[in-house]
Amino acid sequence: MTGRALVLSSAVLCFPLVCLSAFAQDTKTTPAADSPRWYNRKKYNPLKLINRAPKSANEQLASNGDLEAKLTHQLRLQGILAKDKDLQDVCSAFKYLDDCVASLRVSSTLKIDFSCLKWDVTGVKPKPVSDSCAGPAGGKAMSLYRAIDLLKPDSDARKEASNALRRAREDIKDASG
Repeated sequence: MTGRALVLSSAVLCFPLVCLSAFAQDTKTTPAADSPRWYNRKKYNPLKLINRAPKSANEQLASNGDLEAKLTHQLRLQGILAKDKDLQDVCSAFKYLDDCVASLRVSSTLKIDFSCLKWDVTGVKPKPVSDSCAGPAGGKAMSLYRAIDLLKPDSDARKEASNALRRAREDIKDASG
């Protein structure tokens, strides 16, 4: 009998607490309904944390027309880009703009055919390519230093590639600023 009395008394005591909590959760009558929720999907969107840079060198140039004009002018003054060439056409298959500018720099300093270097770095065969070009193995893109090593084996490929990438980033920074 004491067990039943204990269960009955605890049920009687818990019933008002359940009713109060249900009343407190009624959002229509409380002023808390107007306050913001703890999670706002527009404010705490995890997709904003992912860097969504433009996908290709052409998209980087197209998104900032002033960058294209300044960089083209700068590369032409340095003698890296020919006057009859357009930077957007030259960088058409490159994934990143700094890879394109670095490849232009390497081709002018080491006297490597740019279309061969472009083919090796991007993995996409350009239309006007000479027969003497050694294409990438399996048609896959390779890093800049490996392409330099393939096309000009007597040079220090790693040093040339790192210098060209550093100078290319400087050129892009100068043109965008």
